[in-house]
Amino acid sequence: MAEFSLLEKILIPTYNDPAQIAAGEVEFDYEKCSGCSMCVEVCPADSILFENKKPSLKPSGQNECIACGDCVALCPEGAIRVTKGYRYTKYFRTIDQGAPKPPSLFADD
Repeated sequence: MAEFSLLEKILIPTYNDPAQIAAGEVEFDYEKCSGCSMCVEVCPADSILFENKKPSLKPSGQNECIACGDCVALCPEGAIRVTKGYRYTKYFRTIDQGAPKPPSLFADD
């Protein structure tokens, strides 16, 4: 197995440095939202707050959304959509797989 060079070691992203990572974003349709809070329970990144019976993303710096689509797939009202994918902003990039969409288990194809 090859070893990393010194330059490669320096260029490896620091996952806990917010300057190197752009979190994902989701949008909530409050007209459709029933206030069930399932999105908060299912979020693996713990990025969704639930206040006054309405979900919202945590503020910048606390939002670690990975745009996985779990909240979108499990929302019974269809009130959530992914608007921005998770990206590395420094030396490495997230593999581009097209527009964010729900997990393939729930895909329309």
